[in-house]
Amino acid sequence: MLEEGKIAEGDYVLLVHKNKSWLVKVKKDKKFQTHISSLDLSELIGKEYGYKTKDGLYYAFKPTLIDHVMNFKRETQIVYPKDAAYTILKLNIKPGSFVLELGTGSGAMTAYIANFVRPNGKVHTFDVNEHYIKIAKENLANIGLAEFVEFKTFTPEIKENYYDAAFVDLGDPWKLVEIVWKALKPGSVAAFLLPTYNQLEKLYSSMEKRFFPEETVEIFIRRLQVAENRTRPQNFVVGHTAFLIYCRKIV
Repeated sequence: MLEEGKIAEGDYVLLVHKNKSWLVKVKKDKKFQTHISSLDLSELIGKEYGYKTKDGLYYAFKPTLIDHVMNFKRETQIVYPKDAAYTILKLNIKPGSFVLELGTGSGAMTAYIANFVRPNGKVHTFDVNEHYIKIAKENLANIGLAEFVEFKTFTPEIKENYYDAAFVDLGDPWKLVEIVWKALKPGSVAAFLLPTYNQLEKLYSSMEKRFFPEETVEIFIRRLQVAENRTRPQNFVVGHTAFLIYCRKIV
């Protein structure tokens, strides 16, 4: 057995070359091929994370949760890290939390939440599409988070006054307001993700008797290109991905 912190066969590594990166599973005698070069992955076995390959072209880093999620198999749009991070803080998700998710998709937000509720919390995630649930299960199993999630086909029969928080990412969220309200413990926070202003307005008008709308946001990331005497914003801005409504259950 290799020492902790060293790369073993079967581990995932993030290979980085300048501003490009690839998530790769290490296998003995397997070649990793890009337009840059060919790398024998056997070279990485037994090396520490942060290792620079012999040809000097790649660094091998330990992948973060974001690295894994952004490389998930997917057939749906995912919740981006900028939206997920703020949402987890707004929902006060922590170890031991029980969280309701309506709209599993490919499991991106499911993975982020599961990472925070473990080891003794749980995510109960529902979707109307069994194919998406299958993909999400595989994605979370690959990164060791599936045990903190219960995957279910959507049903209106959801436990009442049970959940510490709720996250909703489905096309007609105004139809789910009553279900979410019943499922949450009094005073708990729900987050609804929507792509358009029209949906935002329709949801607002449908929740006024059940939730106190605390905050509605759109989150941007502005990255910088740093060089001595030439630091400036990058040309590409991570802009609109979704609008987010955070609201508290009222009784």
